[in-house]
Amino acid sequence: MKKSLLTGISFVLFATQTIAATAMSGKELQTLLSNGKVLTLGGPKEGYSGELSIMKDGTAHGQVKLDSGNVIPIDGVWHISGNKFCRTWKEGRDAGKEICETWNKTGPKSVDVLNGKKGLGKNSWE
Repeated sequence: MKKSLLTGISFVLFATQTIAATAMSGKELQTLLSNGKVLTLGGPKEGYSGELSIMKDGTAHGQVKLDSGNVIPIDGVWHISGNKFCRTWKEGRDAGKEICETWNKTGPKSVDVLNGKKGLGKNSWE
């Protein structure tokens, strides 16, 4: 019992360190987005898919389509604060609220998106 508990605790600590080690820095986010970038949002098994155009002027426009068929437009502003991508969208569940996300690298051109410990989805780009 003690051995399995210790193994579980070790795994959690290792996973936490791995997640923290893969977070994009503010400099990486700025380099990626400062000249504009088209992001692919979600994908298979995520429950949604879409596209978001990040503009170098600090605006963003796009949409996501839920597996249910509902389409949610995305329109608003963004900026980098510390090591976070911060956004305020005009519509959707977070309408009018600033949300600051951590982008954890999952590959050279993909991230898992988190707000605190809550997973928000996946982003990728070309």
